[in-house]
Amino acid sequence: MIKSTQQSDNERWDGEGGSQIAELAKSLAIEELEEADRRILAFLGASVLCLWDELPDDARQKVLNRELVQSSFDASVVRARIALLFK
Repeated sequence: MIKSTQQSDNERWDGEGGSQIAELAKSLAIEELEEADRRILAFLGASVLCLWDELPDDARQKVLNRELVQSSFDASVVRARIALLFK
């Protein structure tokens, strides 16, 4: 029973774009960031997930827009934005 539930969860994940998000994450140069910055990004990602239902639809679409994310990702900009969070 658990195995079939896990399989349906995996199918749902793929159907909702989860595998696409995983591939997008692989395409970003996140490994260029220091461990502390990667932890902050993980926290921010978890925060977005926890608040997902409260986000407006247009914000959700921007977060999941592959082209927008890929074109705007720059490790130095990410580091600078993280630094601004702690000023």
